[in-house]
Amino acid sequence: MKNLIKLLLLIALFLICNSCDLSEPSENIQYHNWASDYLQSSSRDSRIPDTIKTLYKLDATILAFRNMLADTFARNNIVEINENVVEEMYRGLICIYNLKNYRPLNIITEHYKIHARENPSLTRLVLVVDTTKEWTNAWRNGQRLTGKQEIDQLMLTYDLQLGERWLFSNYHTLISPKPLNLIALKNLFKKIDGVIDAAPDGLIGDGNDIIFNYARSNRVYTFILGWGDCLAGCMFSHYWDVAVTPDEKVRFIKEYGDPL
Repeated sequence: MKNLIKLLLLIALFLICNSCDLSEPSENIQYHNWASDYLQSSSRDSRIPDTIKTLYKLDATILAFRNMLADTFARNNIVEINENVVEEMYRGLICIYNLKNYRPLNIITEHYKIHARENPSLTRLVLVVDTTKEWTNAWRNGQRLTGKQEIDQLMLTYDLQLGERWLFSNYHTLISPKPLNLIALKNLFKKIDGVIDAAPDGLIGDGNDIIFNYARSNRVYTFILGWGDCLAGCMFSHYWDVAVTPDEKVRFIKEYGDPL
């Protein structure tokens, strides 16, 4: 009889273990019905590692820059990215991150670690110059300041540094220590005699990204996972829409796209 009881217990244990999905996240991950609910979160980041905060601050800056592109004047004339907008978008991202123990937010933040794609660059500006102009000799010799007032004023105002030398002597990269709207900055450089052309550096291909939109008073973040020959443009994409309210509640809206 005792042996029979032991056998039944072993069978029950076997069935229970096999019903478990061992690929699921840790036991701390909570499962929640997001169909109509908002979960209270917080934008407090005091307990978040600095490396994570830096990534989300860059995400927020990229999203704020893209927001500028919708305004033609700001796109072409305002170099500094609005810190208030960056902070707003950063707080929303932190609210989402602070609920990372809930599926599917943990998939976005912890498993795939999806961040915004910086394209064009916000820190690297490429200039083509007329090498017959005397001031360009300074850059060819690795000297940051040229003696030309208009050039040096921009270099000092935005703390621009000379980047690596190009194979062609009339190409130069200027590097900013902080993200800027380089579309507006290149317009300022192109007005200067001796600057033939200027453009932000760019990336090739496609990849993961975050898209931001307003829906009434809510901030909506769309997290995009891309895969499949992304150097040529991703063949497949999967999406998660997440809303953050002004009082820092988070709602998972929907998941869609190519199957994972």
